[in-house]
Amino acid sequence: MAVSVSEQPEVCIVCFGDSVTQGVPHCAPEDTFVALLQRRLNQRYGPQRRFRTINAGVSGENSAEGLLRIEKDVLAHNPVLVTVEFGLNDIRYEPEKSISEEAFAENLRTMYRLLAAAGSRVLFMTPNPIINIYHPYSQGTDYYQRWGGCDQLNAIYAQIVRQVAEELDCPLCDIYAAFVRKAIEAEFLGETFDYRDLSVLGRYISTRDGVHPTAAGQLFMAAQLYATIVEERLLDTGD
Repeated sequence: MAVSVSEQPEVCIVCFGDSVTQGVPHCAPEDTFVALLQRRLNQRYGPQRRFRTINAGVSGENSAEGLLRIEKDVLAHNPVLVTVEFGLNDIRYEPEKSISEEAFAENLRTMYRLLAAAGSRVLFMTPNPIINIYHPYSQGTDYYQRWGGCDQLNAIYAQIVRQVAEELDCPLCDIYAAFVRKAIEAEFLGETFDYRDLSVLGRYISTRDGVHPTAAGQLFMAAQLYATIVEERLLDTGD
């Protein structure tokens, strides 16, 4: 007997990360990259295949805290694909939050091993840039001066994500680089004299805190993820 489209099981994707993945309250639930990705994937692959994206983003979490809930919040859903987005809280200066570069890399490797062992494909994401001049959190301390600013340390952790993805031969969506290219494009168009302060990204990254994507930023991220998923054929079944 043929199975109707409505009776077909949903294909599960889990988006695992921090407040950038969570999205809310910095944008509406329907404007998160998680929700946008679900709608677009269902448009592309439907009605033969139906996708459900689960938002497993938790505000304020670093990679170590994420690991503590990976079984309950990610593996329990038996996802075919997991996007992994951490780093912005790993660079926080509080001792209970700060994660060393080496530990951050190892946490990413552990996430990959656990997910791959369960049969899930993994898509690493670099963190989005921080606009230092709009980031009051880092302006209240001299901790980040040794790197030249909070985003300069953030860029180091983004590079760690790239290196771990390459080491594991794992797909990567380089969100950080995509935003920087957007700023360079704005410089070319004469919208800013110097892209490097990233203030021209204020439409995409909140000018209130300098770190959380706006609805426009979430849409931009969703488009980058979608492109990676399609280009890397991460959801193709080989049929």
